[in-house]
Amino acid sequence: MKVRHLLKKLSICTLVLSLVSCGFLGNDSKAQEGYVVQPNYDHPKFKELDAAFAKQEHRFEIDRCEFTYNDQAFFIGDSYDKIIEIFGEPDDKFIHNDGDFNLKYKKLKLIIWFSKENNKVISFSMRMSNYKGHKDTPYKIIKFRKVPYHLDMTLNEFSKLCDLEHYETLGHKRASFYIIGEKKCGVKNTSTEIGSIPRFKNVGGGHMSVSGEFIPENSDVIKSFVISSENN
Repeated sequence: MKVRHLLKKLSICTLVLSLVSCGFLGNDSKAQEGYVVQPNYDHPKFKELDAAFAKQEHRFEIDRCEFTYNDQAFFIGDSYDKIIEIFGEPDDKFIHNDGDFNLKYKKLKLIIWFSKENNKVISFSMRMSNYKGHKDTPYKIIKFRKVPYHLDMTLNEFSKLCDLEHYETLGHKRASFYIIGEKKCGVKNTSTEIGSIPRFKNVGGGHMSVSGEFIPENSDVIKSFVISSENN
């Protein structure tokens, strides 16, 4: 009887451990997976940029699951009224053919897209660089994943301030970059586009030249960060 009782207890323990590992008891292990960008606090420029950021009148922080302007937070799914409360009336409002619309805050280089269905945020972007420079931009530094980014800093310069590495944690498309395997936010997955143009070797010449191998040693400035919902 003692052996049978012991075997029964072992079976119950095994079942409980299986349920926990599979997430049936509310601890979904898959929800805990994913890469999180780690700042390089020891880099000589980090403290200098971080201190300069803290002194700015306009402070933007783009984290994985939260976007903050002067300590006021918003993110995907927030209402039109909340955005107006934080930023005030926009400089421009544009309605697209599909009925979705965006608000543009020109001086802040901020564009926020809304769904026509419920007037909630589905995407936003910070456009830090333009052809006219930054004489009217009221800030020099923003934070992306807790890492300070100075206007017109190249992607490779920025990556030295954190643990982003080409091929390992930083992937690229034809015209932008993205974070590989980034940890997701809640039910709605979001995507982040880093608007820096990848460099490629030219193969051939003249009109017959095509893009060849990716060149990780060279990088362009980061012109934008774009955060969107993957299931609008």
